Amino acid sequence: MPLVMNLACVTLKMSMNEALVAATINAAGSLGKSDLHGSIEPGKWGNFVVVDAPNWEHLVYQLGEPPIADVIKQGNIVKN
Repeated sequence: MPLVMNLACVTLKMSMNEALVAATINAAGSLGKSDLHGSIEPGKWGNFVVVDAPNWEHLVYQLGEPPIADVIKQGNIVKN
């Protein structure tokens, strides 16, 4: 997904915020799952990635091995 977000920014001239929205809430919406997925808010499943970087934008900049520290699924750490 970081590569796709990079391509969206470079080739489609999307801002990094637009690429993040496209990869999260809009992706969930396109699958009809935005009621439980795609954003962090009360009542949703709590699936997200913790980035080991100064800010989330490094996911887009840093091609290759993404700086992922943890993966949380339904509120539980599944990759540490």
